[in-house]
Amino acid sequence: MKKIDFKVLLPNVITLAGLSFGLSAIRFALEGNFNLAIVNILFAGICDVLDGMLARLLRSESDLGAQLDSLSDFLSFGIAPGLLVYMSIFNQGSSIGALACLAFIIFSCLRLALYNVRLESSKALDGAPAEHFFTGIPTPMGAVLILLPLTHSFMGFDWAYENLNFVAGYIILISGMLVSRIPTFSIKRRQFFIQSKLGFLVLFSLVSLSMINFLWATLNIFALIYLLTIPFSVIAWQSGSNRGSTQ
Repeated sequence: MKKIDFKVLLPNVITLAGLSFGLSAIRFALEGNFNLAIVNILFAGICDVLDGMLARLLRSESDLGAQLDSLSDFLSFGIAPGLLVYMSIFNQGSSIGALACLAFIIFSCLRLALYNVRLESSKALDGAPAEHFFTGIPTPMGAVLILLPLTHSFMGFDWAYENLNFVAGYIILISGMLVSRIPTFSIKRRQFFIQSKLGFLVLFSLVSLSMINFLWATLNIFALIYLLTIPFSVIAWQSGSNRGSTQ
């Protein structure tokens, strides 16, 4: 019998753990426990980061892992947040709300399919350098962005329930940005901006403490920072393209 290679198996186990968190998020959303649903989506996001990092560290990247990761992402960051937002904010039968959540789920699926196509195309180019940008907003970040109106209600701001059309338009806008051609920074493909191990540990500790004690406020701050980086990513991408065209 062929020996199991745990080096190859471990990243896939973490991916399946993320899938389990996504399924749990759907369960909590159906039960009306919206806080725990978001927490499970965040844990799924942590698993999504860890499985890719571990696969690259162990040099155990595989086609199975890539496909499994995409399927897990679709459930955890497409279906789960779309259903959660509909159940929590548009639970009074809002047609435009249902359309917005459906659009987010469909565009999440399209984005992941397009990502897989680009990934296969890049494999065909031997020695192609790693890209430093995503095309459009990554699905996990899109999930965080559409959940912001719900997190505001946890902080005592119930504006979303009084402005359903605005929230629906916001979700449709984020859905469109998933499949847009806007270049956004890819943290997974860049060296971390803090090279010092001590600096990284300090930052990690501060972020962890903030997430534990002020989860919803921290989540909103991170989302705002991400949105503010988009114009800089466009400028950086255009600068790189101009340098490439002059060489």
